[in-house]
Amino acid sequence: MVDRLFVYGTLRPGWKNEYAERLVKTARHMGVGAIRGRLYRVAHYPALAAPRCEEDWVKGDVFEGVTAELLRRLDEYEGGEYERGVGEVSMEDGRTLTAYFYCYVLPTGHLEWIPSGDWNRLPSSEGRG
Repeated sequence: MVDRLFVYGTLRPGWKNEYAERLVKTARHMGVGAIRGRLYRVAHYPALAAPRCEEDWVKGDVFEGVTAELLRRLDEYEGGEYERGVGEVSMEDGRTLTAYFYCYVLPTGHLEWIPSGDWNRLPSSEGRG
């Protein structure tokens, strides 16, 4: 069973919400990495969808020691717009890890694409501490 989780939006360290804070308190932060995908703005939160070209990567953080109970709670937080999958994360230190991640399952044609792939680089700091 995988016990790692890749997060790229409101669950990243520094975001002020119950779920991000619980993740930071109960799992070990392994570092920053990237996963193949394309990042979009849904509203005040992002969506990771399938990549459309070789340059499509999404930056985020990996946590280890994520329990089944925490994943169940995070599944509820993410809701019906997202599906939990498993993918390969390329870490900044050169390692490749397998981790869960949340993929957006609704159409993205009307959403704003975020070319940097990094939600934390956007000027809006709503929800961050």
